Amino acid sequence: MALMIVLTACRSGGNRPGEALIPVAVGAAGSRQAAELFLSSIRAEDVQATSIIWGSAKGPARELIRDRSVLEKRILIMQCNLNHDDSRIISDLPDGPGKRTVRVELRRGQRVAQTTMTAVLGPRTRWFIENTDLAPMKGFCSSQPQEPRR
Repeated sequence: MALMIVLTACRSGGNRPGEALIPVAVGAAGSRQAAELFLSSIRAEDVQATSIIWGSAKGPARELIRDRSVLEKRILIMQCNLNHDDSRIISDLPDGPGKRTVRVELRRGQRVAQTTMTAVLGPRTRWFIENTDLAPMKGFCSSQPQEPRR
């Protein structure tokens, strides 16, 4: 009986109805999964989810950037620049020990752009997205999708 109570308490996690579930594990099992989770959190505009997949070899950004307003501003900038309707991973290549370069293609309306992300191996063998090249994403940060230039 006591075991059932403990299991139920652990499973419920104390979340109230309608409250988002935040995974216990931070980072991702691999670099490709880190890129997928990062892009998914960006598309969902989920600051909390982004803060546990974006980070460095030292861990997630939410543990490294103590000033919450700075953390949120940085994530909002990434959300704006990486706003997309659809994405696909083009490649995931080694870039030195504990580091990989993930090339992605993002679509927003008629606009299509490719960029690279740097995934790094962090604590507890979890992967984090350390950097994303925002320069190729110029134009994704507008409120309306724009027609591609010809």
